[in-house]
Amino acid sequence: MARTVRHLRALQAFDAAAACANLSKAAEELGVTHGAVSRQIKQLETYLGVALLRRHPNGVEKTDEGERLHLATRGAFAMLRDGVRDVSRFDDRQSITISLSTSLATKWLVANLASFRSRHPGISVFLDTNDDVVDLSASDVDIALRYGRPGWGNLYHELVTHEELIVVASPTLVKAAALPMAPTDIANLPLLHDEFNPAWDRWAEQCGLECTRVANAAVRFADSAVLIAAAIDGQGVALTRRLLVSADLEDGRLIRLDDTTISLDRALYFVCRPGDQDRLAIRQFKSWLFSLQLDQA
Repeated sequence: MARTVRHLRALQAFDAAAACANLSKAAEELGVTHGAVSRQIKQLETYLGVALLRRHPNGVEKTDEGERLHLATRGAFAMLRDGVRDVSRFDDRQSITISLSTSLATKWLVANLASFRSRHPGISVFLDTNDDVVDLSASDVDIALRYGRPGWGNLYHELVTHEELIVVASPTLVKAAALPMAPTDIANLPLLHDEFNPAWDRWAEQCGLECTRVANAAVRFADSAVLIAAAIDGQGVALTRRLLVSADLEDGRLIRLDDTTISLDRALYFVCRPGDQDRLAIRQFKSWLFSLQLDQA
């Protein structure tokens, strides 16, 4: 007859110690004392009749029996954490966490977020600004706003907007130049290059210029928000995503220098776990987001 599983606290203490290879770190992770973790593990070893950990001055090491038990506890506690997170996520319908790039947050979403807060004051929003693609299956993130191409497994995704690049600069850089400017005049200005959307050569080809005219960059940027900040400061001309400079164009911090547009093979997508698009708070955010895009079209 199988033994009833007992000593869950001791199993949790053992799992943390085995993962950290250190009793003090395990105690810190669990929010208890070093002595409490040590006692729990000794109690578990006594109950099982085997040694699970070897104590060393700098930490602990799993025995063969400890290795086998940790293989089981690691999976079991991971499943428990996932279950608790999922239940909490679905129960807390008035809070959403959104993952998006820093540039999209600072140059677009934050500027528009007040209208969502006004429309839905009871929903709290947390912005997780991270340029890495977040694993929605292993995080507390509810929604991801991703600039890219679909290829996210079984995740629900929906196109928010296609994107394009436009040529912009500070009015102080071009002063009294007539608009739209001639391609040769633009090419003679300092050109700021976006490493993630390198397209000055495509712009030159579209304008009938030799690509060598735009081959040398004054500065290259890996962050679109920093690129735009440099353009606003008058340091050069930016070929950048229209969506990210919409507020700057409206407020006059930037102006378009010509009428060219460069289409992109990436776009902005709304992404969430399958089924989450029907959760009330997420559905309300999605509805607001798409109405905002229609307003800006």
